[in-house]
Amino acid sequence: MPATEFIDIVGLNLPDHLIANEFLSLAREDLVGEEQLRRLALAEFHSQEAQFAAYGLLMSRYPHEVPGSFFAFVASELARARRRLVDDLAPALGLSRDVLRQTPRLEPVRHLTEYVSWVALHAGAAEAALAARTGFVLWCNTCAVLCDVLKETDHAPEAAVDYIRACRTIPPEVSDGALDVIDHGRTRDEPEEWITRSAVQVEPALRSWWKAVAQDGC
Repeated sequence: MPATEFIDIVGLNLPDHLIANEFLSLAREDLVGEEQLRRLALAEFHSQEAQFAAYGLLMSRYPHEVPGSFFAFVASELARARRRLVDDLAPALGLSRDVLRQTPRLEPVRHLTEYVSWVALHAGAAEAALAARTGFVLWCNTCAVLCDVLKETDHAPEAAVDYIRACRTIPPEVSDGALDVIDHGRTRDEPEEWITRSAVQVEPALRSWWKAVAQDGC
């Protein structure tokens, strides 16, 4: 089975995912202002914390150059996003570093971070790479649409549009690199039935994440 068939098994429905995105729906109705963007920044900050730890652990568990370089690249992309969030986005939204760190996580954000931690501890290399690729596909495609919507409104600070714009393209190191890691994992006898088990959980987890960010009072 070619590595691309595992992507087919996951079976992402991007149009459905975008239609179901409540935050994107608010943006299309011109109802996303600084309060909604603050919730987005906080949820992103809290999610990144778990991802940093997760990819560090995955690099430790899989030091071979194929999976190791893949997980290192993902970690470096997260680091760049983190700097943009802390240095540019948060100040534009009136969020200090103390507020970022001290604000409690939303429940769906906590569920996502627990899922990420489970993957780091238990997933095979191919399984973790496919889950990462799936997350990038969903996140980047959502950001591409969200950026186009927000830049037409009067409510989004330029720093918010710039942050989301920077997330709109899936790096080939992720889209193609994950396929290399899948092939690598299979040569190391990673069970094929396990390769998709984490990736199929990404879409519902992100759907709940965006719903929580969109809701008032969070």
